[in-house]
Amino acid sequence: MNRHLNLFHFYNENTSFEFLENNLSRAFSLTLLNSSIFFNEFIKSIVSEEDYDYLFSTYSKESSFFEIDIQIDISLIEQESFKNVYAVALTSNDQIDFSDFFDQKTYPGKNITDIIITIKDILLVIEVKKHNEDCKRQLYNQVFPFIQRHSEGIIVQPICKTWQEIVNLMEKVHNLERVTSFGSSFLRDFLRLAEVRRPNWFQPKPFNSLKFSTKWGSTEHHHLMQRLKQALSNCKDYSLLDYSDRLGLAINFNWASEVIPYFHRYENDQIKNYIVFNIWPGNTKSQGYHFYNKSMDWINKKTLLVDDLNYDLEIVQNIKICHFNRYVTGLNYYEDDLLKSTHTVHNFHHKSGKWNIQRWPDFEIFMDEHFKPEYNWREKCQWDKYIIDTDRTYFTMSLGFEVSTFVPYQEFCDIDKKAEDIKEVSLKIDSIVLSLKKLID
Repeated sequence: MNRHLNLFHFYNENTSFEFLENNLSRAFSLTLLNSSIFFNEFIKSIVSEEDYDYLFSTYSKESSFFEIDIQIDISLIEQESFKNVYAVALTSNDQIDFSDFFDQKTYPGKNITDIIITIKDILLVIEVKKHNEDCKRQLYNQVFPFIQRHSEGIIVQPICKTWQEIVNLMEKVHNLERVTSFGSSFLRDFLRLAEVRRPNWFQPKPFNSLKFSTKWGSTEHHHLMQRLKQALSNCKDYSLLDYSDRLGLAINFNWASEVIPYFHRYENDQIKNYIVFNIWPGNTKSQGYHFYNKSMDWINKKTLLVDDLNYDLEIVQNIKICHFNRYVTGLNYYEDDLLKSTHTVHNFHHKSGKWNIQRWPDFEIFMDEHFKPEYNWREKCQWDKYIIDTDRTYFTMSLGFEVSTFVPYQEFCDIDKKAEDIKEVSLKIDSIVLSLKKLID
């Protein structure tokens, strides 16, 4: 569908924080108003069972007052008579601790609510946040006038709902409406807009239901990475890497420290879509000591055996240059790019490691002696930019390998069709990592 036809996309939309947050409140309110099933499920998830029965067990035109509004000054309703008041934090933060809610401090000024819902004499005051802000104090100030009226029998109950919960509820209602052929365009468009703007609100879905994509930043790729992260986090023997710039597993092999999977597409292959599992033996000199003095026959292998299945294996030589233990630049290359082999036992012991600035001309000679002129190693690793034209006085060089195992994406789709199938995906990843370990050990 054309995005301009989405009910919640506006031609004059700007990206200011206030505009987007107010617009989110408005969109959510309209969705509640225009999907009675979702409205029912949302209210049921907030109020107590006793209050839910009180609200909907009987109906009379005189007593069944109902209203949804946004941007209301609480002073306009603080004197009204309510039985119960629910203070609802609607945010991405599932860690808000309400145990000290009634110990918050008040502050002067107007208290403008994002959303209020009034049904009979039950009031919901909803504070909307797009991200994971802790809006506890702000919410406390909004309902403080009702807290002060506790002696009148008004009970204030704080509650936190996450956007992840709300979107999950919306999806279930939307699927039900599709089954009954009676759908809400407001609910549909809210989900579509949220999927583009806030993909992190959505629960990971099975690979079998996801569209394959290698485009970083796209909604499809985000969903794939969500499911992959969920699978990696459930691996039995390994934990997630503690880095924000890459997703993978921390491994305790002596000769490697991490496995990084990524989604890859080969247009010219019969099988086009893959999850590729990368590992870097000898990524540091200390790791290299664990295999350079052994047989190196493994570097000639073309397949990796995993649970009686053979997968394509690609092993390329790698030079990594670091400074203060941080990656600076490097090269991946094949034997055909060389005049003579770089990855020898002699070079490992005598050439890898620390290179002070005084020895950089010798390093260039070493590289020129090993690489074919047409490979142009200086240009490929941007030697001048990252080394020569800097204030660095040394770098370290490792002679390692990049090992890539190509597993068809369809195999993951075949075993991952329901939410609980994530265990099978994790077991398969465990088997792949174990086979990689056996490659050298």
